[in-house]
Amino acid sequence: MMRDSTTRASIVGVSRRQFAVQVAAVCGAALLGLWPAAARAQAPADHANFEVRIIEGVRAPAPKSDPRLTDLQRELAALQQGYNSFTLISAQTLHLTANQRAAVRLPDGADVAIQLLAVVPGPPMRVRHVFELPKSKTIRAVAPGGRTLDVRNGADRLIIICTTVQR
Repeated sequence: MMRDSTTRASIVGVSRRQFAVQVAAVCGAALLGLWPAAARAQAPADHANFEVRIIEGVRAPAPKSDPRLTDLQRELAALQQGYNSFTLISAQTLHLTANQRAAVRLPDGADVAIQLLAVVPGPPMRVRHVFELPKSKTIRAVAPGGRTLDVRNGADRLIIICTTVQR
């Protein structure tokens, strides 16, 4: 049994050449950015904001916590066995695009750096970034709104770096 491609093409009303031209036009429009905005909006852009808060923890006669740290009470409570006074030293937001790197100076003179690698789509969306402290480098994938705490132990104080990923 022999198939007749002309009959099938005439039923659809499109020749193979016309079909190939239409496919090429759609692919070209997608590559040139002429695709509808709704379709482009599904892919996340590779940019993210990182809120970096530097907190100092010390041993004090009476427990005390900076009122700007109320959202961290549960996390700071875990550190209160040895340190009971927490003060917000600085807070800043880093606006990064893919492969961009920014650093924040810590009170002890060291730098902490963050480099955005990519925004990974899909449920759940993740922000992949490199977090660098002196002598350590960690690659993380954090959901928007996610928070991490890193602690540097000094002789008489803690330096806590709280990083929150925002979109």
